[in-house]
Parts: sequence; structure tokens; C-alpha cells
Amino acid sequence: MEKADSKEIMTSIAKSLFSAIPYAGTALTELIFDYNGRVKQNRLNKFVEILSEGFAENSDINIDNIKTEHFNDLFEAVLKRVFITSSERKLVRFKNVIIDELKVPTELDMISVHLDLINDLSENELLILYHHKNFNKIYLSERDEIRNTEKRINIAKLNHHLEIMANDKDMYINKIGQIYDNRKTLEEKHEMLQEYRDPHFYNLSEEKYFFYVQRLYSKALLLDSGNQIIGVEPFHMMTITEFGQDIIKFIKDKDF
Repeated sequence: MEKADSKEIMTSIAKSLFSAIPYAGTALTELIFDYNGRVKQNRLNKFVEILSEGFAENSDINIDNIKTEHFNDLFEAVLKRVFITSSERKLVRFKNVIIDELKVPTELDMISVHLDLINDLSENELLILYHHKNFNKIYLSERDEIRNTEKRINIAKLNHHLEIMANDKDMYINKIGQIYDNRKTLEEKHEMLQEYRDPHFYNLSEEKYFFYVQRLYSKALLLDSGNQIIGVEPFHMMTITEFGQDIIKFIKDKDF
């Protein structure tokens, strides 16, 4: 028996079984075999329309990349997710993934994981993740520098002990001044960044914001870097992980 014939027979049997269900049988049959098919077709049509616009707007696409095995796997993976998303914004993101891959192939590992996250995360979660790119390893290093200011001053006092004893205090005073000025600069910078940890920046309630943050944390995209600092509540000092940074790069800044 041909595979197509077998599928047709199974579909016919399934329709018969659903139609036997009292009251809801006809509606269920229409939902699963008719409506569901129309929805998927409409989503595919919309994606083809968006993708066509993408090709028209990007003349620097290398069509030869379409012939690669990697692109074939990527395109198939994208189509699977197109069928299960109703968000036009996500369809645009998927389009950008394909266009960018044709321009500069990436051979990205775990492509399915990256695509699943685009599909699974809400726009609010993606926006929170995007702005948390500011809270990275550099930020943590600067935070430690702020906290260790007094220690650095003590080191400066020790290093410049001879200058102080020789009444040549200018170098010492300048060094101390530089340390304090640097701390002030970093504190001002970090103060400005704090708005990205404020639910109001995203027009969200605190409950909704921290729900999203914890979802990002559960997917290893954000890390709770304040869990060992006295006085800092859980999930109030999040930083982005390397995996989170990879997702931001994958989606591209232009998509936010």
C-alpha cells in the first residue's frame, strides 16, 4: 500500500471516529481536518508574503547558499514553527533569520533551540532579555570595582607611602581623586541602566515582570547575580548569560 493511500485511509477512519462523538463530533471534525488546515495554510501564505518582501528588499543575498545542507535544515525547521505561530512579529523574525543566513551562513549549533525560543518567548520577554544585554560580564566587573573602591584606596596609600613621607603629596592626591572619579562615573552609568530592571519601563506590573524574568532564568538566559548580596531580593539583580547573548545576536538588534 502506498504511503499516501495509507495516510488517506487513516484520515478517513479518524473522521468517522470523531463524527460519532455526540453533539461535538461534527465541530471537532471540522476543527481538526478543515479549520486547522486552513489556519496552517493562511500562516504559510502570510510567511511567504513576508519572505518575498525580504528577498525584494535585500539584493545582496547569495542565492547559492540555498543549495547548502545547513540552509535546507534551517528552512525546514523554520517552516515547522511557522505553522504553529499566530504572531506576525515572529514571522518577521523568522524571515530575518532566513535572510541573514543567506547573506552570511553561520553553521549555528542548536538551531532548533534558538528557533524554539523565538517561538516560545513573548515579545515582552524578548524585550526584557534584549535590554539585559547591558548587564553582562563587563557590568559585573564594574560593579566589583565600585564595591572595592576603599580597598583600592588603601592600596594606593601603601604604594605612595614614600611620596607621602617625602611631602610630595600631589601624586597621591591625584591618584585618590582618579579612583573616586572613576567610581562616580561607574555609579552614574549603573544608575542609568537600572531603568531596564524597572517593570514600569516595559509597562508591566511587578508580578508580570518578575514572572517573565523567572521564565528567562529558567531557560538559562538570565542569571540571578544578586543572590549572594545582602539586602538584594531574589530576581532583582539579573545579568545576561552567554547563551542569552547568543540569542540576542541570533535575533539581531534590528528586530527590537
